[in-house]
Amino acid sequence: YQTEKNSIENYLNLSIYRHRSVPYESISLIPRSVTRTLSKFKLELTNKSTVLVQNEFDLAKNQASVSLQYIWLSVLLSLFFRVAIKHWFLEPWIRRWWNIPQIQVFLNSLQEEKALKQLREGEALLWLNDIIGNLSDRQFQNFDAAVCNETTKLAMMYNKPNIQLILQLVTNTISLTFLVFLFLSGQKRLAVLNSRIQESFYSLNDTMKAFFILLLTDLCVGFHSPHGWEILVVSFFKQFGLIPNKYVISCFVSTFPVLLDTVFKYWIFRHLNRTSPSIVVTYHTMGE
Repeated sequence: YQTEKNSIENYLNLSIYRHRSVPYESISLIPRSVTRTLSKFKLELTNKSTVLVQNEFDLAKNQASVSLQYIWLSVLLSLFFRVAIKHWFLEPWIRRWWNIPQIQVFLNSLQEEKALKQLREGEALLWLNDIIGNLSDRQFQNFDAAVCNETTKLAMMYNKPNIQLILQLVTNTISLTFLVFLFLSGQKRLAVLNSRIQESFYSLNDTMKAFFILLLTDLCVGFHSPHGWEILVVSFFKQFGLIPNKYVISCFVSTFPVLLDTVFKYWIFRHLNRTSPSIVVTYHTMGE
């Protein structure tokens, strides 16, 4: 009995080690699902499947829990880092740097055109009041002072938004870099979650697999997808304090979905044709 118990424990340890190394092994000519099915069938014949199934379930649950906790912790840590560096370091430094006497008042041509339009409207109103009131020469001198005051007010009005735009650009860049660093440093934990997601996907039937692939491709490269990509690009520009350029947006919307569609087709041809040809057939049938 003791010998049999030791052999079972050794086998379970070997199985645990094998499953832990699954997310990091490269794709071979034989799909991993085939080798796993043969291994499970062998365990069924030797009456060792019950203990191993429970152990696999606990292991998968713990691995998925650790991966999700790492993702949530990375996001929360990135948000905390963003708030801390924004209010305690970047905002005072940028405000002090921007308020130094300088020639440049506007960050971009859009602000300059908007301010110039407001200044012209203000001058027109002042001229209208002067003409209606039949002002004297001394009052015309006051008009020049009023125009100068209006210009100063416009410059002060754009001062705070400029500081916020620079602060937003620098903060978003640093926060995004920090989040990417966290994800790169936790590749092993994320690889475990990626493996579980792939196993969940391949455990579905062919119709559901084709449905999800078709849904994803239609959302990203479908007929109405350019409008969604345009909204995303405009939001990205505004989030980083940049001017939405219609030529850049048009070029991106007309080329990126095409490249993404090519990647999808290559993935379906290269990977799914080898692992599950029936999914490809179902996918093309549903697409037609």
